[in-house]
Amino acid sequence: MYKKCLLAGLCLWTSVAHSTTISLEYKGFYDRLKQVNKGGYQLVEVAFSVPMQPNCIIQSGTISSEKTSTPLTYTSAQRLFIPFDDALKDQRALVNLNFAGSAEGCAIAMQVRAKRAQTEYDKAQLQQLVDEMDNLLGTMQGFPMRYFREPIAGLNFEFSPEQDISVSVDGREQQIKGSFKLTAAELDSMNSLGFSQPPAILSPWVK
Repeated sequence: MYKKCLLAGLCLWTSVAHSTTISLEYKGFYDRLKQVNKGGYQLVEVAFSVPMQPNCIIQSGTISSEKTSTPLTYTSAQRLFIPFDDALKDQRALVNLNFAGSAEGCAIAMQVRAKRAQTEYDKAQLQQLVDEMDNLLGTMQGFPMRYFREPIAGLNFEFSPEQDISVSVDGREQQIKGSFKLTAAELDSMNSLGFSQPPAILSPWVK
């Protein structure tokens, strides 16, 4: 179950049954955002999202407390932008999601990913991405299990399925579609990586 959650992102919350509106404690999001802020990560962040499923299409969202209610920002891909705010935590705020469908089987996923995807990377940038992603995943796993987990297997570069992408590894070019993975060993042995288009998502590869 744990490995499956990592492959999909990191599972924050698993399911909701027979309801068009759900409310989640803001503190759960705050605690994870705090781990990122404390770590001072330059290249990586955590992203919260609702998978695109028939029952789980978001119609609207708010962050509310007894004192305030503000609209929740989200994208067409259903990525949620949750602010890091001490006041919202102290006010025991709720993140409210209103779904167009029944919300049965819906979930919130949390994924460690690069803040900004680029078309070109050098060896130092690739190694920093691996180190920061591995470290952040370790802090989120918690004591003592973080000392027993395996390092990430590498990096996963995701593109729009309809795109034809050219990849250059140390000057050697190849064509890909959809996604491109590099193992930790491959990343360690290369000096440069380039893409014809920036990846939509750059995330850790966890076996």
